[in-house]
Amino acid sequence: MSTFDNTTQNMTTARPNSSNTAVTYSIVACFAVILCIFGLLGNAIVSWILVFKIKRTKYTVYILNLALADFLYLFFVAIVMLLMVDQMLNFRTQTKMTLTALEIMYDFGYLSGMFFLTAISVERCLSVLFPIWYKCHRPKRLSTITCIGIWLLGILLSLIDNLVCPSASFMKGTQECTSVQIFTSFLTFALVIPLMLMSSFTLIYVIKTTSKKCRPPKIYIAIIITVLVFLISVVPIRLLWILLYFKVLASNVYYVALFFSSTYCTVFNSMANPFIYFFVGRQRKRKFWGSINEALSRVFKDDDTECSNGSYGSTTVTNLG
Repeated sequence: MSTFDNTTQNMTTARPNSSNTAVTYSIVACFAVILCIFGLLGNAIVSWILVFKIKRTKYTVYILNLALADFLYLFFVAIVMLLMVDQMLNFRTQTKMTLTALEIMYDFGYLSGMFFLTAISVERCLSVLFPIWYKCHRPKRLSTITCIGIWLLGILLSLIDNLVCPSASFMKGTQECTSVQIFTSFLTFALVIPLMLMSSFTLIYVIKTTSKKCRPPKIYIAIIITVLVFLISVVPIRLLWILLYFKVLASNVYYVALFFSSTYCTVFNSMANPFIYFFVGRQRKRKFWGSINEALSRVFKDDDTECSNGSYGSTTVTNLG
């Protein structure tokens, strides 16, 4: 996401050629702020319920940290958008230090959220592929240790991304910046995305092969939809930024459109998760809002397969063996 951050800096320091352009940019930025507010509210509700209303499990630890990462990302994106509106309408520029700090923080939220989503899907996949190990030998504090490691990795990569490859270096395509872009691209497309796809296909296979009398946990469906939203909304934009950096696409003419497209896609990805949890967990006969607490509880309850006779069995799928 360093290309996204660097373009933000250029956009906020650039003055449009006319008042109409300034108003247009401001309106687009304000709509992004509105989306951020909805996402902040949704992730705040999920975090509050997971902390105070639902018993802590190995999965709720990941979901809570994912909600916090999305909240962090949306909060700082909203600030950047508001500063951009102020720049466009009032011609007030921000210091380079302020912009860099903002970029580091929302880049931190984005990267951490991506890694948390990967960890959630991979752990769910491991519980299906290696059920005996998962139930008997999985370290009790694995979720907590993994989350701490992800936060540290997120801030480290964010610092490297924004300090080694600042805006000027990105525009010039320096050797250091190229190395950062290659590394982050490899991390995203050779590690994170394949892990997400493998885990999602495994869960889809489990859903397809589960007995008709038993239903797989709702968290299976929630994870699949969440990963699908990420792949559709974020990955294509990320790929376009890589093509733009390596001069496969023409340069400046695409920056404004790609910048706002990146903003809307990543904001949508971060705000969508709470609504996915609610719609997957809610009962159809209930009113639309019903009980958010009950809906989330159904999604994040113990990961046993639900059967029609009311009993619960293991999620182990023998066909995978």
